[in-house]
Amino acid sequence: MATMNPLEKKARSSFIKGLVVAGLIGVLVAATLGYFLYKMNADEQARIASQRDVLILKQEVKSGEEVTLDMLTTEKANVEVATVGALSMASFLEMSQATDSAGNLLAIKVIAKIDIPAKSIITSDMISAEDDAVTNDLREQEYNMILLPTALEEGDTIDIRLKLPSGEDYIVLPKKKVKMSDLGENYSAQTILLNVREDELLVMSAAIVDAYQIAGSQLYANTYTEPGLQAAATATYVPSYETIQLINTDPNIVTTARNALVSRYNETYNSYRNGISSALGALDDATRQGAIESGVSTSTATQQSERRTYLESMYGVEY
Repeated sequence: MATMNPLEKKARSSFIKGLVVAGLIGVLVAATLGYFLYKMNADEQARIASQRDVLILKQEVKSGEEVTLDMLTTEKANVEVATVGALSMASFLEMSQATDSAGNLLAIKVIAKIDIPAKSIITSDMISAEDDAVTNDLREQEYNMILLPTALEEGDTIDIRLKLPSGEDYIVLPKKKVKMSDLGENYSAQTILLNVREDELLVMSAAIVDAYQIAGSQLYANTYTEPGLQAAATATYVPSYETIQLINTDPNIVTTARNALVSRYNETYNSYRNGISSALGALDDATRQGAIESGVSTSTATQQSERRTYLESMYGVEY
């Protein structure tokens, strides 16, 4: 066996040391890389665990406008980004649904309390459920005998009020969103459309009759300034005994609404109906009947005229 000379031994030794060092460096690099991969994975898992589903508004919504499902999308957001009170789709659906006393599912409009820019995360402070649920007796009703604010626009929220010549002022229908009557080329200056329940329709009809009979009275609307933030006013108008009797026997009026109206009548009749009763008591039957007939005739003529205008605009035919 040949003996290695000193130079060969030195080279061999250097080569072995190099392999050992390279191995150690490789192990160190692998351990470091493994640590960083582990940490990155742990951080990612922590990030995912900290995320929650939030609702994002896809378009701008103004205060008082309805927020519907098609305006929303669900995205993931970190806890730091997801503002306190951020809503999920489940919480939004829970807000927009309710059940009546019979267990029937009712749809409830969700309204923006404030102006909300597009791409905002929706929080519980931004929206609220509207007071009026979409019940089976809800109908769209035209009214053309109400004195309207000069600058009333589509989507505004109003109270309908009855003012007597004595200065007494009653809230008939609180917080109703206005739909303008479209005549084809423009809006009617006199007619608006409101969504009303059966009990509200009867109460409004009673107020219209009172307004027709009492000379100098005024059935008018005033506008909420921030409908999303402002609660509905309390109705103070009390209809006549005959209307209450009709309400009490009408099968189309849900029990809760009927009980509330009858209770209001029993508790506040003397304080809230006295002014109306006094004004009506000063009139004879013929005068009262003539005032009602005149008012109904004027309202009917307005409705028929606007119907003709609408049809002519839509179909180009003179009616």
